[in-house]
Amino acid sequence: MTRSLVSLLLPFVLVLAVAACDDDPKTTNNTNNVNNTNNSNNVNNANNTNNLCDTVECTPNATCNPENGECECDEGYTLHDTLCVDSLMVPCADVAPENATSTVVDVEITWNADTGWTPPAECAWECDPGYAENRDGTGCLATPEPPLPGFGDLSGACGVLDDELTAPTPSYHLLTMDFGTDVYDAGDYDLLTPGGQILATTANAGGSSGWSECFAYEVLARCEFAILLKTETEIDYDPMTTGAITDILLEIDGLKIGVSVVRAMTFPRDAVPALATYQDLLARKLEDILESTGRVLPADAWGKQILAVMADSDVHEAVWRQAWDSMDPALTADTILYVTVTNGADDPIYTNQI
Repeated sequence: MTRSLVSLLLPFVLVLAVAACDDDPKTTNNTNNVNNTNNSNNVNNANNTNNLCDTVECTPNATCNPENGECECDEGYTLHDTLCVDSLMVPCADVAPENATSTVVDVEITWNADTGWTPPAECAWECDPGYAENRDGTGCLATPEPPLPGFGDLSGACGVLDDELTAPTPSYHLLTMDFGTDVYDAGDYDLLTPGGQILATTANAGGSSGWSECFAYEVLARCEFAILLKTETEIDYDPMTTGAITDILLEIDGLKIGVSVVRAMTFPRDAVPALATYQDLLARKLEDILESTGRVLPADAWGKQILAVMADSDVHEAVWRQAWDSMDPALTADTILYVTVTNGADDPIYTNQI
């Protein structure tokens, strides 16, 4: 009975033994368990070393931050729209004063990590028509109609120099200055322009033309808004050369202009001038202009010369014009001939006495 029971139980025990070897899906030691915290293939493994920047592409001049996977601009660059840049092209700063207009162009600004963007350069500007830049270049003032007030009445071709100041050809201009019965004297000093006052009290390089030079300048200052830059003895020439000099250095419309002065007159003053005499005088003056232009140092160099003629009468001007028309073009070159016929009490110009 006992042996039979053992024989019957043996297969059953073997079954239990085999069952005991099956994997327990809940055991924590199972190396295939998908929930095993030690599983090296676990996608939730805290030791996973995947880089957050592996799939990130940054724009130029930017680098991905591995801590957050975001792109950040490199040192020296800053974010502008979607790009990292260290310079930009922007419109210039419009700082034109009242009655002026700027020329707006794009200019470069640069980035500085400490101070930010550099300010854009200021635009160039010009005064509007009917206005002129003031002496210090900070604003625009209404341009008065020429001639400016002063000693003697001016009429004729006043305020005409424009393109002539840069043209490669000569030009001829005529106007009149009438002193009436008022002979200039020291009591009229305040009626002169600032430049005229300087010339009235400054000795020239010699000769008897001081007052003709003063009033030739007065005409240019009152008609063409000329500004005195240097008197005859202040203009600098090449010290290695000798020769003719120019009477006045002035500025018109921002351009340096040399001025030589000559008187169209005769003795006695009512005598009819001879054409040949004026031709010789004019040729010498034009040669002097070319010579002084070649000698002047760059700091004082002018682009153009004016030959300012103070003519004692309409007759003197007519003969002078004939002389001018007969000149060799090589002599007249690009000279501006600016002729003023004087009337009335004009003795100081021709006698150099007041």
